[in-house]
Amino acid sequence: GGGEGGGEGGGGGGGEGGGVGALAALLRVKGIAWLATQRSQQAHVALAGTRFTVEPGAPWWAAVERNAWPRGLEADLAAVWAETHGDRRTELVCIGRELDHAAAKAALDACLLSEGDMACGQEAWAALPDPYAALWEACARGVAEMKEQHLENHVPTHEERIARHRMRLREIEQSQRVAVEA
Repeated sequence: GGGEGGGEGGGGGGGEGGGVGALAALLRVKGIAWLATQRSQQAHVALAGTRFTVEPGAPWWAAVERNAWPRGLEADLAAVWAETHGDRRTELVCIGRELDHAAAKAALDACLLSEGDMACGQEAWAALPDPYAALWEACARGVAEMKEQHLENHVPTHEERIARHRMRLREIEQSQRVAVEA
């Protein structure tokens, strides 16, 4: 799901945007999403006021060879791991003013694939319309073309993502060492 515009949409939610519907009272949304058309990489989703963005995030651990996983990661992922899809999931934190939580949840759930769609599998999902395809492809090419096009959204280079990912892995490993020593 998501809006047009390769990564950024207009006032689809925030109370300041004068929107209508169950999501109009949303002021802030932040989290990760699994886009059916993007099996290997998380989507970072954010809404602040009227600015809505969907940008490429870190790879899903399910898309990374297990021999490349840091020690202890498998145990850390146990709570979110599903045998069929690994750690792929959608987790959004939503903040709103006078928000009808049940209606907002129903509106967000309507964006999910149906059970029938899920049963069709990855091949069918890859054929779905993907308004973010160009953004993900450019990211996979190292963002060179995106810099030339002067896109408004900053999408980190592959090297920046890898460096941040490695730093996060070191933090995880260090926290695990501290926990073991304690």
